[in-house]
Amino acid sequence: MPELHHNEQVIINQLIDQSIFTSTIQKNMSNRSKEAIHALKRPQVQQRVNTYLRDLVGVVPENYQENLVFLFGAPKLESETVHLLLATLKTVINLPEMQPGASRIVATQTIVRLVHSEVEALDEREVLRQINHLFVERFKLFVPDAPEIQNSEITQEVTEFWDVSPDFNYVAQAIVDYLTQQRPIPDLTPVQIVNRALLIQQYVSRTRQPNLFQTLVDHRDAIAAQWQQLQRFDLEVGENYALLLDTTRQPVTARAFVVGIAVAQQLGIGLPDNELNQLIRAITPTIIGKNSVNPTEVKKALLANSLVEEKDGFYHPTALIKRFDVATKDEEDAVHATE
Repeated sequence: MPELHHNEQVIINQLIDQSIFTSTIQKNMSNRSKEAIHALKRPQVQQRVNTYLRDLVGVVPENYQENLVFLFGAPKLESETVHLLLATLKTVINLPEMQPGASRIVATQTIVRLVHSEVEALDEREVLRQINHLFVERFKLFVPDAPEIQNSEITQEVTEFWDVSPDFNYVAQAIVDYLTQQRPIPDLTPVQIVNRALLIQQYVSRTRQPNLFQTLVDHRDAIAAQWQQLQRFDLEVGENYALLLDTTRQPVTARAFVVGIAVAQQLGIGLPDNELNQLIRAITPTIIGKNSVNPTEVKKALLANSLVEEKDGFYHPTALIKRFDVATKDEEDAVHATE
């Protein structure tokens, strides 16, 4: 595998984080991003990006006029989410605000209402949540905006807007083709299968994935070297787990995460979904005292940080919980009392 240059690292890392890499240079964009956009116009850069991702996970991004789409890394989207995604693309493209020379600023509620009319299985609140997750947080094709209120003494209803990326139409076409085209399933090497697991879930468990874990151990150095080329990932291999550590992530100290660790460590062999909230409420005061945390946020932290797996209505702990040690509130108080 050829060594990656700086611009290729920027492109691939953005594809892993956002699933897309767009070609229009915009204000407030970093010099690193601008240089990577210019670099992608060179065929040899495109070739090196494709070669790296093909060797890593067996697939390459879709390229539409130097706009790349790489949807592989995320967990498979539910059918209603795919429906919502396609409906949002269609809705936004057909808006008057998206025509040549127009503002490209769209009213949030207008989009939500129009998409909901096509995706009736989801209520408007869920439509808004999923659009935010996909287009604002993940793809970064929408930037939240709101008009300035001129007179703070007058109560006004504030209408929220999204500024739409100038590359939206190109990316929309790429996403539609990516989701609708039938592609042959590639023949994957054992290392590519391991890398896919690491990219999607960040870890491999010896107990739950024994064959995969053994392959990872057998090819540990080669796998670690592949990920190290991006200058952000380190492969940690323990007795019962392997974890792909992302050095760009800030340490998580949020209450939901801390409580989530303690909850995951109490799951045993698994707990039904309908009993999880009760466990969260029982454990929360032992970890953060009188402070409160929403059980829904704890659930999100459990899944987002790969502390649990959800399958067939049960939550199961992953091997990662052994990496953490959470003190109870009583233990913390005892430590402070002896200081």
